[in-house]
Amino acid sequence: MTFSLKTLSAAAVIAVAGSAAFAGPNYIIPGSQSGLQSVATVDLVRADENATLQVYDFHTGERGVLLGSTKVHAGANTDVKVRLSQKPLSDVEFVLVGNNNAPLAIKTADTYQ
Repeated sequence: MTFSLKTLSAAAVIAVAGSAAFAGPNYIIPGSQSGLQSVATVDLVRADENATLQVYDFHTGERGVLLGSTKVHAGANTDVKVRLSQKPLSDVEFVLVGNNNAPLAIKTADTYQ
């Protein structure tokens, strides 16, 4: 069975559009945060503009103190490291903040396994 270039191109466009719609323009994939001490490493941060990734202590469903932050560029940022001012008391919440200080994406991560 042979496929035309137009058919293959259309399939590729649909696949990319579908995955982009699923992921959204801004997202955070934290990866494992177990045993978090002085540096949080995030597997992937996708931002549609230059932004700041903030790490907060997160306990009983509430955001606590800001533990650290780092700048990220527009586009995909892999293996993002954030130096922490102190060890989190419980879980952490990652907040991607845009230029106007509005949150672009929020993701909570469990620091225990």
